[in-house]
Amino acid sequence: MISNNRRLSMKSLVLTLLLIVISGTAIYTGINSILNNNQVQAQQQEQIKINKVWETLAELKTPESVVYAPKQDTLFVSNIDGKPDQKDQKGFISKISLSNGSITELNWITGLDAPKGMAIYNNSKLYVSDITDLVEIEIANGKITNRYNAPGSKFLNDVAVDNQGNIYVADTRTNSIYILDRNLINNNNSASLQIWLQSPKLDAPNGLYFNDKNNKLIVASDGADPKKMGGSIKVINLQNRTISNLGKEGTTSPIGILDGIELDTTTGKYYYVTDNPAGKVYIVNADGTGYGTLIDLGKQGSADLAFVLGQNMIIIPIMQDNKLVAYKLAE
Repeated sequence: MISNNRRLSMKSLVLTLLLIVISGTAIYTGINSILNNNQVQAQQQEQIKINKVWETLAELKTPESVVYAPKQDTLFVSNIDGKPDQKDQKGFISKISLSNGSITELNWITGLDAPKGMAIYNNSKLYVSDITDLVEIEIANGKITNRYNAPGSKFLNDVAVDNQGNIYVADTRTNSIYILDRNLINNNNSASLQIWLQSPKLDAPNGLYFNDKNNKLIVASDGADPKKMGGSIKVINLQNRTISNLGKEGTTSPIGILDGIELDTTTGKYYYVTDNPAGKVYIVNADGTGYGTLIDLGKQGSADLAFVLGQNMIIIPIMQDNKLVAYKLAE
Protein backbone atom coordinates (compact mmCIF):
# COMPACT_ATOMS: atom_id res chain seq x y z
CA MET A 1 0.00 0.00 0.00
CA ILE A 2 1.47 3.37 -0.99
CA SER A 3 1.41 5.91 1.83
CA ASN A 4 0.66 8.97 -0.28
CA ASN A 5 -0.71 9.94 -3.68
CA ARG A 6 2.56 10.31 -5.51
CA ARG A 7 2.50 9.22 -9.10
CA LEU A 8 5.70 8.02 -10.67
CA SER A 9 6.90 9.36 -14.03
CA MET A 10 9.34 6.68 -15.10
CA LYS A 11 11.97 6.94 -17.82
CA SER A 12 12.39 3.99 -20.11
CA LEU A 13 14.34 1.34 -18.23
CA VAL A 14 16.62 -1.32 -19.71
CA LEU A 15 14.76 -4.63 -19.48
CA THR A 16 16.48 -7.90 -18.91
CA LEU A 17 13.38 -9.88 -19.76
CA LEU A 18 11.19 -9.56 -22.89
CA LEU A 19 7.37 -9.63 -22.77
CA ILE A 20 5.65 -10.83 -25.93
CA VAL A 21 1.83 -10.81 -26.14
CA ILE A 22 0.28 -13.31 -28.53
CA SER A 23 -3.53 -13.73 -28.84
CA GLY A 24 -4.25 -12.87 -25.22
CA THR A 25 -1.49 -15.11 -23.86
CA ALA A 26 1.63 -13.37 -22.61
CA ILE A 27 4.95 -15.17 -23.23
CA TYR A 28 7.82 -13.89 -21.17
CA THR A 29 11.35 -14.64 -22.38
CA GLY A 30 14.13 -14.30 -19.83
CA ILE A 31 17.46 -12.70 -20.71
CA ASN A 32 20.40 -13.71 -18.63
CA SER A 33 22.31 -10.58 -17.68
CA ILE A 34 23.07 -6.92 -18.33
CA LEU A 35 26.55 -5.53 -18.90
CA ASN A 36 27.84 -2.42 -17.16
CA ASN A 37 27.43 -0.38 -20.36
CA ASN A 38 23.72 -1.30 -20.42
CA GLN A 39 24.11 -3.59 -23.45
CA VAL A 40 22.08 -6.75 -23.13
CA GLN A 41 23.89 -10.07 -23.27
CA ALA A 42 21.07 -12.00 -24.88
CA GLN A 43 20.85 -15.56 -23.66
CA GLN A 44 17.33 -16.91 -23.54
CA GLN A 45 16.56 -18.82 -20.38
CA GLU A 46 13.00 -20.04 -20.65
CA GLN A 47 9.47 -19.03 -21.50
CA ILE A 48 6.68 -18.37 -19.06
CA LYS A 49 3.10 -18.29 -20.33
CA ILE A 50 0.67 -16.09 -18.45
CA ASN A 51 -3.08 -16.59 -18.73
CA LYS A 52 -5.76 -14.67 -16.90
CA VAL A 53 -8.04 -17.24 -15.27
CA TRP A 54 -10.56 -15.19 -13.29
CA GLU A 55 -11.40 -11.92 -11.62
CA THR A 56 -13.80 -11.23 -8.79
CA LEU A 57 -16.87 -9.09 -8.98
CA ALA A 58 -16.22 -5.46 -8.05
CA GLU A 59 -17.73 -5.96 -4.60
CA LEU A 60 -14.58 -5.59 -2.54
CA LYS A 61 -13.77 -2.24 -0.94
CA THR A 62 -10.25 -1.02 -1.73
CA PRO A 63 -8.62 -4.46 -1.48
CA GLU A 64 -5.00 -4.05 -0.41
CA SER A 65 -3.56 -7.47 0.34
CA VAL A 66 -4.31 -11.12 -0.41
CA VAL A 67 -2.92 -14.32 1.15
CA TYR A 68 -3.65 -17.97 0.48
CA ALA A 69 -4.48 -20.33 3.36
CA PRO A 70 -3.64 -23.88 2.13
CA LYS A 71 -5.31 -25.69 5.01
CA GLN A 72 -8.61 -23.93 4.36
CA ASP A 73 -7.97 -23.71 0.58
CA THR A 74 -9.18 -20.13 0.55
CA LEU A 75 -7.93 -16.61 -0.06
CA PHE A 76 -8.11 -13.88 2.56
CA VAL A 77 -8.36 -10.28 1.34
CA SER A 78 -7.93 -7.11 3.39
CA ASN A 79 -10.34 -4.27 2.54
CA ILE A 80 -9.50 -0.71 3.58
CA ASP A 81 -12.93 0.76 2.68
CA GLY A 82 -12.00 4.31 3.65
CA LYS A 83 -8.87 6.41 4.04
CA PRO A 84 -5.71 4.31 4.45
CA ASP A 85 -4.65 6.11 7.65
CA GLN A 86 -8.01 6.78 9.26
CA LYS A 87 -9.27 4.83 12.27
CA ASP A 88 -12.92 4.57 11.22
CA GLN A 89 -13.70 0.85 11.81
CA LYS A 90 -14.78 0.46 8.18
CA GLY A 91 -12.10 -2.08 7.31
CA PHE A 92 -12.80 -5.79 6.95
CA ILE A 93 -11.43 -9.14 5.73
CA SER A 94 -13.08 -11.20 2.97
CA LYS A 95 -12.84 -14.84 1.92
CA ILE A 96 -12.46 -15.70 -1.77
CA SER A 97 -12.53 -19.04 -3.59
CA LEU A 98 -9.19 -19.84 -5.23
CA SER A 99 -10.79 -21.99 -7.91
CA ASN A 100 -13.05 -19.40 -9.50
CA GLY A 101 -12.70 -16.09 -7.65
CA SER A 102 -16.17 -16.15 -6.13
CA ILE A 103 -16.60 -14.15 -2.93
CA THR A 104 -17.59 -16.77 -0.38
CA GLU A 105 -17.82 -14.39 2.60
CA LEU A 106 -17.50 -10.66 2.00
CA ASN A 107 -17.54 -9.58 5.66
CA TRP A 108 -15.71 -12.41 7.38
CA ILE A 109 -13.91 -10.16 9.90
CA THR A 110 -15.26 -6.65 10.51
CA GLY A 111 -14.51 -3.69 12.80
CA LEU A 112 -10.98 -3.07 11.56
CA ASP A 113 -9.76 0.38 10.53
CA ALA A 114 -7.59 0.24 7.40
CA PRO A 115 -6.21 -3.32 7.21
CA LYS A 116 -3.34 -3.85 4.79
CA GLY A 117 -0.61 -6.52 4.86
CA MET A 118 -1.32 -10.06 6.08
CA ALA A 119 0.55 -13.23 6.90
CA ILE A 120 -0.44 -16.67 8.17
CA TYR A 121 1.33 -18.47 11.01
CA ASN A 122 1.13 -22.24 11.56
CA ASN A 123 -1.95 -22.54 9.30
CA SER A 124 -4.01 -21.32 12.23
CA LYS A 125 -3.52 -17.59 12.84
CA LEU A 126 -3.89 -14.66 10.48
CA TYR A 127 -1.91 -11.52 11.30
CA VAL A 128 -3.11 -8.24 9.79
CA SER A 129 -1.55 -4.78 10.02
CA ASP A 130 -4.04 -2.07 10.92
CA ILE A 131 -2.44 1.43 10.84
CA THR A 132 -0.69 1.28 14.25
CA ASP A 133 -1.69 -2.21 15.45
CA LEU A 134 -1.09 -5.80 14.46
CA VAL A 135 -4.32 -7.79 14.69
CA GLU A 136 -4.27 -11.54 15.44
CA ILE A 137 -7.17 -13.62 14.13
CA GLU A 138 -7.94 -17.26 14.90
CA ILE A 139 -8.75 -18.66 11.47
CA ALA A 140 -10.80 -21.64 12.68
CA ASN A 141 -13.47 -19.56 14.41
CA GLY A 142 -12.99 -16.19 12.70
CA LYS A 143 -12.37 -14.36 15.99
CA ILE A 144 -9.94 -11.56 16.79
CA THR A 145 -7.80 -12.94 19.63
CA ASN A 146 -5.31 -10.12 20.17
CA ARG A 147 -4.20 -6.66 19.12
CA TYR A 148 -0.56 -5.65 19.43
CA ASN A 149 0.26 -1.96 19.32
CA ALA A 150 3.43 -0.74 17.56
CA PRO A 151 4.65 2.22 19.67
CA GLY A 152 5.64 5.20 17.52
CA SER A 153 4.25 3.71 14.32
CA LYS A 154 2.34 5.78 11.76
CA PHE A 155 1.49 3.58 8.78
CA LEU A 156 1.94 -0.17 9.25
CA ASN A 157 1.97 -1.97 5.94
CA ASP A 158 3.03 -5.48 4.96
CA VAL A 159 3.57 -8.46 7.28
CA ALA A 160 5.91 -11.47 7.08
CA VAL A 161 6.63 -14.53 9.26
CA ASP A 162 10.02 -16.24 9.65
CA ASN A 163 10.79 -19.89 10.38
CA GLN A 164 10.65 -19.32 14.15
CA GLY A 165 7.22 -17.73 13.97
CA ASN A 166 8.42 -14.18 14.55
CA ILE A 167 6.20 -11.60 12.86
CA TYR A 168 7.73 -8.65 10.99
CA VAL A 169 5.71 -5.55 10.13
CA ALA A 170 6.84 -2.67 7.90
CA ASP A 171 6.06 0.92 8.89
CA THR A 172 6.35 2.89 5.68
CA ARG A 173 6.30 6.38 7.14
CA THR A 174 8.92 5.89 9.84
CA ASN A 175 11.40 3.75 7.86
CA SER A 176 10.97 1.00 10.42
CA ILE A 177 10.38 -2.71 10.68
CA TYR A 178 8.73 -3.96 13.86
CA ILE A 179 8.90 -7.48 15.27
CA LEU A 180 6.54 -9.56 17.35
CA ASP A 181 8.73 -12.13 19.08
CA ARG A 182 7.24 -15.64 19.13
CA ASN A 183 9.00 -16.54 22.38
CA LEU A 184 7.30 -13.63 24.12
CA ILE A 185 3.93 -14.65 22.70
CA ASN A 186 4.40 -18.14 24.13
CA ASN A 187 5.34 -16.80 27.56
CA ASN A 188 2.05 -15.76 29.13
CA ASN A 189 1.03 -13.79 26.04
CA SER A 190 3.14 -10.83 27.23
CA ALA A 191 4.39 -9.88 23.80
CA SER A 192 4.39 -6.44 22.22
CA LEU A 193 5.65 -5.04 18.95
CA GLN A 194 9.15 -3.56 19.13
CA ILE A 195 11.26 -1.79 16.55
CA TRP A 196 13.57 -4.41 15.05
CA LEU A 197 15.26 -2.16 12.47
CA GLN A 198 14.98 1.54 11.71
CA SER A 199 17.03 3.13 8.94
CA PRO A 200 16.66 5.60 6.05
CA LYS A 201 18.19 2.85 3.91
CA LEU A 202 14.83 1.07 4.08
CA ASP A 203 13.54 3.87 1.81
CA ALA A 204 9.88 3.77 2.94
CA PRO A 205 9.44 -0.01 3.30
CA ASN A 206 6.19 -1.39 1.98
CA GLY A 207 6.16 -5.06 0.92
CA LEU A 208 7.85 -7.77 3.01
CA TYR A 209 8.78 -11.36 2.18
CA PHE A 210 10.76 -13.80 4.31
CA ASN A 211 12.90 -15.99 2.07
CA ASP A 212 13.58 -19.17 4.03
CA LYS A 213 15.98 -20.35 1.32
CA ASN A 214 18.60 -17.80 2.39
CA ASN A 215 17.20 -16.56 5.73
CA LYS A 216 16.78 -13.03 4.38
CA LEU A 217 13.96 -10.52 4.71
CA ILE A 218 13.17 -9.00 1.32
CA VAL A 219 11.68 -5.49 1.21
CA ALA A 220 9.87 -3.68 -1.61
CA SER A 221 10.12 0.06 -0.96
CA ASP A 222 7.96 3.03 -1.93
CA GLY A 223 10.93 5.38 -2.10
CA ALA A 224 11.24 8.19 0.43
CA ASP A 225 13.60 10.33 -1.65
CA PRO A 226 11.81 12.06 -4.58
CA LYS A 227 15.15 12.51 -6.36
CA LYS A 228 15.41 8.72 -6.75
CA MET A 229 12.10 8.47 -8.62
CA GLY A 230 10.79 5.69 -6.41
CA GLY A 231 11.97 2.82 -4.26
CA SER A 232 13.72 -0.46 -4.98
CA ILE A 233 14.19 -3.92 -3.49
CA LYS A 234 16.21 -4.33 -0.30
CA VAL A 235 17.70 -7.46 1.25
CA ILE A 236 18.09 -7.67 5.04
CA ASN A 237 20.33 -10.22 6.71
CA LEU A 238 18.37 -11.45 9.73
CA GLN A 239 21.51 -12.25 11.69
CA ASN A 240 23.22 -8.84 11.63
CA ARG A 241 20.37 -6.69 10.23
CA THR A 242 22.52 -5.28 7.44
CA ILE A 243 20.69 -3.79 4.44
CA SER A 244 21.77 -4.23 0.83
CA ASN A 245 20.19 -3.73 -2.58
CA LEU A 246 18.93 -6.59 -4.73
CA GLY A 247 20.75 -5.86 -7.97
CA LYS A 248 21.41 -2.44 -9.46
CA GLU A 249 18.52 -0.02 -9.16
CA GLY A 250 16.92 0.74 -12.49
CA THR A 251 19.17 -1.65 -14.40
CA THR A 252 18.89 -5.15 -12.96
CA SER A 253 16.23 -4.28 -10.36
CA PRO A 254 13.13 -2.11 -10.78
CA ILE A 255 12.60 1.38 -9.42
CA GLY A 256 9.03 2.40 -8.64
CA ILE A 257 6.39 2.88 -5.99
CA LEU A 258 6.80 -0.79 -5.16
CA ASP A 259 4.10 -2.52 -3.13
CA GLY A 260 3.85 -6.30 -2.77
CA ILE A 261 6.62 -8.85 -3.21
CA GLU A 262 6.43 -12.65 -3.42
CA LEU A 263 8.89 -15.39 -4.31
CA ASP A 264 8.07 -17.92 -7.00
CA THR A 265 8.42 -20.78 -4.54
CA THR A 266 8.06 -23.37 -7.31
CA THR A 267 11.46 -22.49 -8.76
CA GLY A 268 12.92 -20.08 -6.19
CA LYS A 269 14.39 -18.10 -9.09
CA TYR A 270 12.08 -15.10 -9.31
CA TYR A 271 10.39 -12.46 -7.21
CA TYR A 272 7.08 -11.04 -8.37
CA VAL A 273 6.79 -7.36 -7.43
CA THR A 274 3.93 -4.91 -7.95
CA ASP A 275 4.26 -1.22 -8.79
CA ASN A 276 1.06 0.34 -7.47
CA PRO A 277 0.60 3.52 -9.56
CA ALA A 278 2.17 1.97 -12.66
CA GLY A 279 -0.23 -0.98 -12.49
CA LYS A 280 2.51 -3.49 -13.25
CA VAL A 281 3.85 -6.77 -11.98
CA TYR A 282 7.60 -7.13 -12.42
CA ILE A 283 9.45 -10.43 -12.56
CA VAL A 284 12.84 -10.04 -10.90
CA ASN A 285 15.69 -12.54 -10.88
CA ALA A 286 16.19 -13.53 -7.24
CA ASP A 287 19.95 -13.22 -7.65
CA GLY A 288 19.60 -9.59 -8.73
CA THR A 289 20.81 -10.09 -12.31
CA GLY A 290 17.79 -8.80 -14.19
CA TYR A 291 14.09 -7.98 -14.32
CA GLY A 292 11.23 -7.16 -16.68
CA THR A 293 7.51 -6.48 -16.85
CA LEU A 294 5.51 -9.69 -16.49
CA ILE A 295 2.00 -8.18 -16.42
CA ASP A 296 0.87 -4.67 -17.38
CA LEU A 297 -2.65 -4.18 -16.07
CA GLY A 298 -3.01 -0.86 -17.84
CA LYS A 299 -4.46 0.73 -14.71
CA GLN A 300 -3.35 1.90 -11.29
CA GLY A 301 -3.76 0.05 -8.03
CA SER A 302 -1.82 -3.24 -8.22
CA ALA A 303 -1.19 -3.92 -4.53
CA ASP A 304 0.04 -6.70 -2.22
CA LEU A 305 -0.10 -9.85 -4.34
CA ALA A 306 0.03 -13.57 -3.51
CA PHE A 307 1.76 -16.50 -5.21
CA VAL A 308 0.01 -19.85 -4.73
CA LEU A 309 2.41 -22.78 -4.62
CA GLY A 310 1.21 -25.85 -6.49
CA GLN A 311 -1.15 -23.81 -8.61
CA ASN A 312 1.46 -21.47 -10.13
CA MET A 313 -1.00 -18.63 -9.72
CA ILE A 314 -0.48 -14.95 -9.06
CA ILE A 315 -3.38 -13.18 -7.34
CA ILE A 316 -3.36 -9.38 -7.57
CA PRO A 317 -5.59 -6.93 -5.68
CA ILE A 318 -6.56 -3.95 -7.83
CA MET A 319 -7.45 -1.29 -5.32
CA GLN A 320 -9.18 1.25 -7.55
CA ASP A 321 -11.31 -1.43 -9.25
CA ASN A 322 -12.37 -3.12 -6.00
CA LYS A 323 -11.51 -6.58 -7.27
CA LEU A 324 -8.91 -9.34 -7.43
CA VAL A 325 -7.50 -10.76 -10.65
CA ALA A 326 -5.78 -14.13 -11.00
CA TYR A 327 -3.18 -15.24 -13.55
CA LYS A 328 -1.87 -18.72 -14.21
CA LEU A 329 1.80 -19.28 -14.99
CA ALA A 330 2.98 -22.24 -17.02
CA GLU A 331 6.66 -22.72 -17.92
